[in-house]
Amino acid sequence: MGPPEPTLTQEDMIARAEALAPTVRAEAEAAEKRGYYSRDLHDKFRAAGFYRIFVPRRYGGYEFDFPTYYRVMLAISTADPGIGWCLALGSSHALHVASYFPPAAQEKIFGPTEDFIAPGSLPARAKQQCVAVPDGDGWRVSGRWPYASGAPYSSHLLGGAHVKDSPGERLMMVIPRGQYEVLEDWGAILGLKGSGSNTIVAKDAWIPREFALPMGDFRPRGADTPGWRFHNNALYAGQFLGYAGGSLACSQVGAAKAAMAEYERIVRSSRAHYGPDVMKFEHPDFQRVFGLGLSMTLSAEALLLHTGRLYMDYAQGEVTGDPFTALKAHQMMGMHHQAIRLAWEAGLEFFRAASSSNAVDGQPMQRFFRDLATFKNNATHQADFFAPEIARVYFGLAGDVIIS
Repeated sequence: MGPPEPTLTQEDMIARAEALAPTVRAEAEAAEKRGYYSRDLHDKFRAAGFYRIFVPRRYGGYEFDFPTYYRVMLAISTADPGIGWCLALGSSHALHVASYFPPAAQEKIFGPTEDFIAPGSLPARAKQQCVAVPDGDGWRVSGRWPYASGAPYSSHLLGGAHVKDSPGERLMMVIPRGQYEVLEDWGAILGLKGSGSNTIVAKDAWIPREFALPMGDFRPRGADTPGWRFHNNALYAGQFLGYAGGSLACSQVGAAKAAMAEYERIVRSSRAHYGPDVMKFEHPDFQRVFGLGLSMTLSAEALLLHTGRLYMDYAQGEVTGDPFTALKAHQMMGMHHQAIRLAWEAGLEFFRAASSSNAVDGQPMQRFFRDLATFKNNATHQADFFAPEIARVYFGLAGDVIIS
C-alpha cells in the first residue's frame, strides 16, 4: 500500500483544514451538546486525510512533519477548540505506533485499518484499574480508561495497564475497537465538551503479545526506535516528551485565536459605555486589551510552530550523530506549557473585556473561555508542576519520567 495522493503537498493539506474551518465553526454548538463532532464532519476529516498525517506511507499515510500537523490542527481548533482537541488526540497517536511498536505489530495494526484513530489514556499509577494478564501468545486485558479523547470514532485504543501480580510493571497497549466499548459519559464538564473524551471499557479483551510494550520502551531511544529502522524517516526517531504537549497546545492556542477574533467582532460592533462616545475599538482601554491579547496570541502560535520545526531538527540530528537528548525533550514540553500559558492569559484578557452579555450561554466567547479554563485545570500539564523535572534533568539529578 502506498500514499493515497502521491502528489499532495503539505500546503495542500493545510489549505484543506482552512477550507473546512467554517463547517467546523457551524457545528461547534451541536458538538458541545453531543459530546463530539458529527459523523458527517468525521467523514470530511477522513476525506481530507487528517487522520493519516503521521501514518507511514507504506500503510497509506502521508508521513507529513510536525509543522504541517500543528498548522492543520490549529486551523481546526481555531474554528472550535473542542472539535480540534478530539481530532488532534485521535490522530496523533499514529506516531507512537509507527515509532515504537515492532514491524510485526505495525503490519497488523496499520495494514487492515483504513484510518487509524486512537485515543491515548494512561490511568494514574496508583490506580490499578487496567490490568493485563499473560495468556498464550498474547495478553488478556480488562479495565477502564477515562478521558480517552477521540474515542467516538476510534479504531483502536492506546492505553496503559498494570501487569497482574507484577508490582511496578506497566504496559502500553494497542487494543482494536472490537475489543472495547465506548461509554456515552462525556459532557458533564465546564468546557471542551465537544472533545469526545469518553471513557473506554474493555472486559476480558485479548491482544497479540506484540501489541503491548513495556512502558520503559517509550523512554528516550532515538535512532534505536523500530520506526526509524523500519520506515527510514527521522520523524519516527524522536521522543515522546518532545511532542506530548503539542497536540494539547493546538487546541488552546486555537481557543485564544478564536477568542481574539470574537473580541474583534465585539469591539467593532459596539460602543463604549463610558468616556468618549466612540466605538470600542476606538477607545484606549479596549485597544489596550486587544493589543496585549494579540501579542500574547501571536507569541503562543509562533512558539508552538517553532517547536514543530525544532522537533524535526532534533529528530534528524538523532539519526546523524547529534542526539535528541532527554533534556531537549523536557525543554520542548516546557515550551508547550508556555505556549498554553500565553494562550490562557490572552483568552482571559479577551473574556474579561468582552462584557457580561458575551458570557451568557450560547455566546462563542463564553465557550472559548470555558475551553481554556478546563485545560487550565488539567493536573498533568501544570507548567509549574513540571518545571522542577526540567531543572532536575538539566542538572543531571534523579527524577520522575512523566510517561511512567
